[in-house]
Amino acid sequence: MPILKLSFENSVLRELPISTDPVSIGRSPQSDIFIDNPAVSFHHAKVFNQGGLYYVQDLASLNGTFLNGVRISQAPLSHGDTITVGKHTVRFSMDRPGETPQVVPSHPGPEAPDSVPKLEGTMILDTKMRRELQERLAKGQAASTAPAGRVGKLTVLKGRTVEKELLLTSQTSMVGKSEGCALRLKGWFAPKIGAILTKHGEAYFVSPSAKEVSINGQPLTAKTELKDGDRVTVGKVEMQFTLVAW
Repeated sequence: MPILKLSFENSVLRELPISTDPVSIGRSPQSDIFIDNPAVSFHHAKVFNQGGLYYVQDLASLNGTFLNGVRISQAPLSHGDTITVGKHTVRFSMDRPGETPQVVPSHPGPEAPDSVPKLEGTMILDTKMRRELQERLAKGQAASTAPAGRVGKLTVLKGRTVEKELLLTSQTSMVGKSEGCALRLKGWFAPKIGAILTKHGEAYFVSPSAKEVSINGQPLTAKTELKDGDRVTVGKVEMQFTLVAW
């Protein structure tokens, strides 16, 4: 059963097993995960299940919701992902309550206190503070998750996109026209989230989040491991997956 683990600095405050029911996060006392801090919006974010996958969604909060250091509006969750809400973090894992997830931590080791900016507990985060939080968390995530040897890469072969290449250094990367996607598609009919790529150890997997997704010309209907040279098509965009030196 998935677990959400709420932490403040180095202290675990609560562990909440979740099912298919949505889990609310916010400053409202009625929230499933209640965070009593003015930097957190009354209804800040929620975690929900859709099609067997878990997602985190920002509920138009003032200071934003961050997933592994990247500000998102909505994104899928994988084992070990860290959601940052104000000064607090919520770790998503598939472990049992009380167990320590066997994943690389999202924050640096001994230097974590200096790597993540201190937020004033009674202040609303301004633009500069939000930018600093995002940049420093992103650096910490990149330093902790960057693999040795080879890393996955998507190269756009055909179709309209904002980015033409994407190094898959994050645990979860999305393809679609949503602002939260790492490789953004262009076009009126492009899906908001077309495909979700996840990294498990040295392996990469792709899961469909829209109808028109295929791999090597075959419709993609379930989570599938990617092989070097595979071609993934989302709508009218064709990409090639390769493993490159890192």
